[in-house]
Amino acid sequence: MLTQEKRIRETIEETGKVFEKFGLTPMQGRIISYFTVSDPPEKTFDELVKYFKASKSSVSNSLNYLLQNKIIDYKTFASDRKRYFFITDSFFRIYFKRVLENVTELKEYAYRTVSMRTPEYPMASEKILKWIENANRFQESLENTMEAIQNE
Repeated sequence: MLTQEKRIRETIEETGKVFEKFGLTPMQGRIISYFTVSDPPEKTFDELVKYFKASKSSVSNSLNYLLQNKIIDYKTFASDRKRYFFITDSFFRIYFKRVLENVTELKEYAYRTVSMRTPEYPMASEKILKWIENANRFQESLENTMEAIQNE
């Protein structure tokens, strides 16, 4: 039987791997995952270093990247000089926006590909155009979702 601590560590590891698929490094992904399962949800630099048993530079570099990209933020308390890091509300909006940018770019290349094809094999061009049509539907749906999230 797994202890609660082991289940949390496994969840952080597994979720961190999912965040890697969004372009984060393993440490960045694990930090984000840790913020989603830990209580309290704010952690100091020293707490992160201790929890992950990682080098200070690795944690520092990860935090700086996450701060620069507005995935995390920090706050301070008057009686304490430490910074307390936490995940921002805009985290998923940032990644949905990146997905939209990637779909848009891929559609541009798909249009270019179709324009370069010869008329000899229309089925190949039709498949690409069908993908573009589905990508447009996906893009519209995601844009509507993002708009709804922003209006919350």
